[in-house]
Amino acid sequence: MNCNVGKRDILIFPKFKNINLIQDIRNKYDPLANLIDPHITLAFPFSDNISNEELIAKLTNLLNFFEPFNIIFKGISLSDDNYIFLNCIHGYQKIIQLHDKIYKQILPTHFKSSIKYIPHITLGQSDNIEEFSTFVYEFKTIVDEVSIESIGEHEESIIIKNIKLGGLL
Repeated sequence: MNCNVGKRDILIFPKFKNINLIQDIRNKYDPLANLIDPHITLAFPFSDNISNEELIAKLTNLLNFFEPFNIIFKGISLSDDNYIFLNCIHGYQKIIQLHDKIYKQILPTHFKSSIKYIPHITLGQSDNIEEFSTFVYEFKTIVDEVSIESIGEHEESIIIKNIKLGGLL
């Protein structure tokens, strides 16, 4: 059955008090800054025949086994292809665990073992990391929900569902 739902992904939209500092950089370096809020990608954009309802049900079931957890982001790094990453320094393992379980239990055909997953927030693209040497802010929050997003025809973010972590472990 082809549900023809288009590209979707699974994200964390962190609720940092000082998120405006992240958005200021994204406005300068990320062409998608006005289309999607700062986020941590758990499952990269995928096309699949799984319906939104089935995806919501499977993700809800999975998230019931995760308690809300703290994250801290600080420091900038540059990827090999010049993406500017805000680095995760606390909560790293929980984010990786979520990512891995989503791919193993919900999206196994989309997992790419050749790509190492590194939790981060993309700030844009630049070939000069030196200009970020003064960006020494720390960003803290509690992750208590995960979002399923549909990517619109103009790359805009359309939230299908925000799902709370349940903490049944």
